[in-house]
Amino acid sequence: MDEKFRDRFTAHDLPNRTLREVYAYWLKMRGDKGLPTRADLDPVQIPHLLPNISLIDVEYQPRRYRMRLIGTETVRALGEDPTGTYLDDNLQANALLKSRYDWLVENKRPYFYCDKLMWSDKKFLEYQTIGLPLSRNGVDVDIIMFGINYDFPEKMGSIPMAFGA
Repeated sequence: MDEKFRDRFTAHDLPNRTLREVYAYWLKMRGDKGLPTRADLDPVQIPHLLPNISLIDVEYQPRRYRMRLIGTETVRALGEDPTGTYLDDNLQANALLKSRYDWLVENKRPYFYCDKLMWSDKKFLEYQTIGLPLSRNGVDVDIIMFGINYDFPEKMGSIPMAFGA
C-alpha cells in the first residue's frame, strides 16, 4: 500500500465528522464481536449518514466486488450511479481500488484512505474514505461498508477551472 493508506487509526485521526460518525457506528455494531454483520446495520439509526455510505458485496471464486448500494454523495461525485455494477466493469477504478478492497477482505480490518478521485472525470475532487468489513458468519468478509466524504468545491470555497473551458 502507499502513504495515503492507513490501517492503524482512531476516530480522532479521521479528518471530518462524517467519517468519525460512520466509524463510531461501525464500532457500535461490532460490539464484542470480531466483525459486525449486515443485519447489525440499521439505516433508521443513521439517516444523516446514508448519503455518505456505500455497501459493496464481496463475491468469492473468483473474487469480485459488486456495488450493492451507493450513497447519493458518491453518485453526485461520480456523476452516475454504479449500483449493480462490478468494480472490474470500470478498468481504471479496478486498477486503483481493487488492492485496497482485497487488503480489507484478507485482513478483516478497517482502513482509512484519502486521495483524489482519479478514476473519474473529476480528478480534482479530493475524498476521504474508511473501509469497514461486515460478515454474515463472523469470519469471512462478504460486504464492505464504506464511509466516504468528498471535498466538493462549495465546501472548499472555490470552483476549479477546467482547462479549455
